[in-house]
Amino acid sequence: MKFGLFFQAPEAPGQSHAERYAEMIELIGLADTLGFDVAWLAELHFGGAFSLLSNPLMAVPVIAQRAPRIRIGTAVTLLPLHHPLACAEQAATADLLSGGRLELGVGRGSIPSQFHGFRVPLSESRSRFVEALDIIRLAWTRERFSYAGAHYQVEDVSVVPRPVQRPHPPIRVAVHSAESFAHIGGLGLPIYSGTTTTPLPQLREFTALYRERLAAGGHAWQPEQMALMLPVHVAETGSAARDAMRPGVRKYYENLRTIFSALPDSYAEHLPRLKIIQDTLANLRYDKFFRDQAVFGDAAEVVDRLQAVIEEFSLSQVICWFDQGSMLPRAQMEASMRRFVEQVMPKLS
Repeated sequence: MKFGLFFQAPEAPGQSHAERYAEMIELIGLADTLGFDVAWLAELHFGGAFSLLSNPLMAVPVIAQRAPRIRIGTAVTLLPLHHPLACAEQAATADLLSGGRLELGVGRGSIPSQFHGFRVPLSESRSRFVEALDIIRLAWTRERFSYAGAHYQVEDVSVVPRPVQRPHPPIRVAVHSAESFAHIGGLGLPIYSGTTTTPLPQLREFTALYRERLAAGGHAWQPEQMALMLPVHVAETGSAARDAMRPGVRKYYENLRTIFSALPDSYAEHLPRLKIIQDTLANLRYDKFFRDQAVFGDAAEVVDRLQAVIEEFSLSQVICWFDQGSMLPRAQMEASMRRFVEQVMPKLS
């Protein structure tokens, strides 16, 4: 069992963007010292209220210098928004400069503002993703190659530098919808999901579909097949943990509303999801969120909840989001990380 932690790094009152990055890197340094296996960095665009991490691959070498052991992942690199040759070069460079510690998480993305900003049609996200992933894998495994797709054409190129890891850094695909679970299951690729976008009841249904398509495609379930991100907070008591995270849970949805509201109504594709976010905020059921999407409690509660999830989904990695909504004082977040390592991690398998 491996343990990761997730960073989204939104803006915070009283801190510059540089200070927010510095704090994140310091916390990853602490995670390295404590014994976490992987630090995962989001990629999100055009919404500082939600995240400042527009190019996590650039941060990988800097983090590697400050944290000499921990692996560093992207959660996730949004392939439809990048030219795949540039992405292959940048990820290989990050792997090289981190000493072979890159974990490449990739995905389509689903936030309309990102596609609107880059003028990429949201309807093309899947086809662009498929072509980009094919090209990146070819770039890392062929001396020279060509490719003819609907979106990208490559003619007889050699991509350098080569990544340190062979044949390439581990690739994990983010999946949050039934369509994505089915598609990636058919390809046999390892997956990354998160309960903030796919609550546990949906995850049960979608993982069954993934397993079905995995088997139908002739792919066996591998030891590293599934990683799951969950909001986690460990406090002295269960009620203290849940009370501490209430402001962050609400802030998370408020930040979502902020970036969805920034799109013009003429764009229209974002309006149905914006209404869902607004309805959620109008009647935010914390009890349901705590039950279906988060693991907030004392050490014993967190152990019991996570062990059940690990066994049910055959997880290879649990990824903790220790500060959803970024409303916790830093000392409280660090205390939760330490409790997790000392009182939770040794009891999970």
